Amino acid sequence: MPRDDVAGIACRSREQALQFSEEDSPWQAVPRWVSFLIKCGYSWGDTVPGSRRVGVISMPCESAAAGLVALGAMCRRLTAEGASDVISHYQRIERLAINDAVEPFLRHKRHKGRFRLEEKDRTGVIWVRSEIANNSRSCSKRTKLTRFGILPSNAYDWHFDGEVPVQAADGAELPNRDFYEQLMDTSAPVQSNFSQSDSGICLAGRVAGESVSKGLFSGIRFQNHGVIVDLSRLLTVQGWSHGTTSRMAFFNTRTGQFDRNTGLTRLVVTDGDAAFLRVLDAAEFRSSDVLGVVLRTVERDRLESLGVKIAELAQWYSPDPEMQNNMSSVPPGITVLTFKRR
Repeated sequence: MPRDDVAGIACRSREQALQFSEEDSPWQAVPRWVSFLIKCGYSWGDTVPGSRRVGVISMPCESAAAGLVALGAMCRRLTAEGASDVISHYQRIERLAINDAVEPFLRHKRHKGRFRLEEKDRTGVIWVRSEIANNSRSCSKRTKLTRFGILPSNAYDWHFDGEVPVQAADGAELPNRDFYEQLMDTSAPVQSNFSQSDSGICLAGRVAGESVSKGLFSGIRFQNHGVIVDLSRLLTVQGWSHGTTSRMAFFNTRTGQFDRNTGLTRLVVTDGDAAFLRVLDAAEFRSSDVLGVVLRTVERDRLESLGVKIAELAQWYSPDPEMQNNMSSVPPGITVLTFKRR
C-alpha cells in the first residue's frame, strides 16, 4: 500500500477515536468543518522567518472557529524542535547578530548599561560588549570583563534595549497529551515541548473582551476514552489553565495587552473582524503571519471595512497558491483567502 494511503488511514483512525460535542449536544465523531479548521491551523503553524503571510477564513455563522484554528497551529508547534520561548528569544538575538544592516543593543538583568551585539563565533556563542568598554581607553583586563557570551541556556538573562524582559510561562507538564497527539496528523511531538512555554502562536481575542472568546471555546468539548476536556483548556492560555505550561500567548484586542511579555510571535490567529483589523497593522505583529477568522453575518458596515482592507492588501501582497492548496477540500459555507507579501 502506498505510504500516503497508510498515513491517511492512520490519520482517520485517530480522528475516529475522538468524540466531539458543541454546547452540550450529543457526542459525535469530529465533524468535517472542525477537522478542516484544525488542519488549517496546523498548516499555518509551520512558520519560519520569511515573507509575511496573511489569511482570512470566513465562517457562515457564530462558532469557536478561531480557537480550533489556534489549536491546530499549536499542535504543529508541539512537533517542532526548539519551539519554546527561550529558543525563540535566542534565535532572534542570533539573527540580529549576523545582520550587518542593524545594530541593536541588549541589556542584562544584573549588569548595568547597554551591550552591543558583536558576532557569533564558530562554536555558536554570540558575543556582546559593553558600550562603556567600546568607548573607553581602559586596560585590556577590564575590557575582557565587559564582554559576555550568549547561549540558549542564558538567553533569558538578556533583553533588547527599549523592550521589557521576555517571560517564560513554564509550569507543570501539559495534561491531555493523547488529545494533542490525535490531532497531529502523522507527525510525532517533541517531548520537551510539553514542559516548556512557547509564544510562537498568539491568539488575539474578540474586541468584546477576553471572556467572550473564552466562553465560546469552553462550549466545545472533546472526549477520548471517557476523558473530557474543553477547547479553552486545550489552548493552554496562561490565564485559562493555571499551573500548567502555556504553549500559546493571548493578546487582548480590547485593552491592547498581552497576557505576558512574549518573545517572537510567528503566527497570530484573530477572533473576529475587528480583532483582525486591529492586529494586521499593529506594531507588535509587524513581522508576524496573521490568520483572521471572521463572521459573514456581522453588520454591513463592518463587512465593508473588512473588504476595503483586503483590497488594500493587493498593493503589497499577492495570492498565495501554495498555502491555498494546503487548505483544499474546504467544507461548504467556509471560504478561505491567503496572501503573501511580495
